[in-house]
Amino acid sequence: MMHIHYNLSDNKKPVLLLIHGFLGSMQQWEHIEHQLLVHYSILKIDLPGHGSSHESKTPFTAADFIEALNFILKQEHIDRLTILGHSMGGYLGAAFAKANPKKIISLIMLNSIAGKDPKEKRLLRDRAIQLIQKHKEAYVSMAVNNLFTKVELEEFKERIHKMKMKAQTISIESIVHSLLYMRDRESSLQELKNLDIRVIYIFSLQDDIIEPALIKTECDYLNIQGKTIDCGHMSLLTNPANILEKMYFIE
Repeated sequence: MMHIHYNLSDNKKPVLLLIHGFLGSMQQWEHIEHQLLVHYSILKIDLPGHGSSHESKTPFTAADFIEALNFILKQEHIDRLTILGHSMGGYLGAAFAKANPKKIISLIMLNSIAGKDPKEKRLLRDRAIQLIQKHKEAYVSMAVNNLFTKVELEEFKERIHKMKMKAQTISIESIVHSLLYMRDRESSLQELKNLDIRVIYIFSLQDDIIEPALIKTECDYLNIQGKTIDCGHMSLLTNPANILEKMYFIE
């Protein structure tokens, strides 16, 4: 079974699971975690091959992640929870909600979608897989930079440098496996529409990774009103206050 590193801050309040995105780690929630602990017990995880989670030796699927997360929930006696997933973390959060709807109170999609990759995005994943095999350091630096606006690259140099240094420790194999998962993942959108789960989208108007128009299309399909913030893709690093403002408070 896949091993996922996790940390639980249990204050006897409802559980909020935080799932970071591609090339990230659970440390990236540090800018909002303290405020969230007022309302929640916080369960944080590191994605496969990221942070302190074991390296993914073989490509993984949503089913592998779901099995590993269910193991953690059973171990910690957690019956129901809210999920806040950023980017790739949202893809996996939506897949978990689809498979385990009775365990979900709310699903918060932060800069993320429940649908599968559009065709042009899958082609970009293929190119990234080829590039990283030859130029890992350059790929990671470029990929991280692309998550931020030009203004953010100047304003948040320290946080971006920290993310790059952490991302450089992820193996080529683990990065490739994450890219393969994102490229080949199935959509959870139709199932979310049919399930009795509250779904909230918080998305960035300057996001060049997941276009706001695509997220708006999903919101329309689910007949919900998305919540917008004005920043790039890495909102949890550049605009945590606005995320908290949009979340107060879901339950």
